[in-house]
Amino acid sequence: MHGKRAIAGGAIVTAAALLMTASPMASAEPKLPTPEEAMAFSLGKTLTLKIQDGTATTAEIENFKKLFPDVAKVLEDPSQTEVSVQEAVITEDGEAVSPETGKPLTAAQLAEIEPPADAKPSDPSEEEETPEETAVDPAAPPAEADGDLTAKVKGGKWKMTHITHTHRSYLGQTILKYHTYARFNYKGGKVRAWGKRYDRFSNESDVVKIGSRIENRKSKVPASSATSMMKRHVELCFAGSIGCYANIYPWAKVKVYGSGKTKVAGSGA
Repeated sequence: MHGKRAIAGGAIVTAAALLMTASPMASAEPKLPTPEEAMAFSLGKTLTLKIQDGTATTAEIENFKKLFPDVAKVLEDPSQTEVSVQEAVITEDGEAVSPETGKPLTAAQLAEIEPPADAKPSDPSEEEETPEETAVDPAAPPAEADGDLTAKVKGGKWKMTHITHTHRSYLGQTILKYHTYARFNYKGGKVRAWGKRYDRFSNESDVVKIGSRIENRKSKVPASSATSMMKRHVELCFAGSIGCYANIYPWAKVKVYGSGKTKVAGSGA
């Protein structure tokens, strides 16, 4: 039911307002970064880009953490981004089962997959519909004719997918977790309908400022495959500051097939 793997995403560090904090004086004048602080973030930006293109060495990363621990504990390390996937299938009899074993799921297991109350549902007026896809799961049996599916979908199985991207700092602390949820109905080799789609954040550190959803799309169904994607803007800012030192753009995509199979992608880029 669970799958984990590390992925390469990335934080694009802005040059402006690297480490501006509010002054304790009554005037609340911003404090400019010291030359040492400015240098640390400049080196962090360069290192992040090298991690993204695969040219950073272990020695460089370890040296950065040793020399600049205060920056390393709040700057995102794209090499430590991790994705996990939890899924459930609702059979035509209404039973929630594991897609891997076919065994019934407990209420606690299902609660880990269902979106909680604070998840933000997709607004249909903001969704972008992309063209119908034709990819077929090569391991699936031939598709069956299923009539006109443009009307209300009846029957078939529903699959629920919960994707979590965990973003960590260079010192391994969790900066945030980005969760996306998607449901789809399938039968006879066809993705027949999309259900509710959501996203949310959890475990945010005090440097995180959640921004707007900047991408929200799903492909047209019915089709032999379909894709759902959401992307957010997040700023990393020191608590109490008036400036932010990094922008990250967590995103998650799930490609679903008429066989019920799913394929997940995403990053912090």
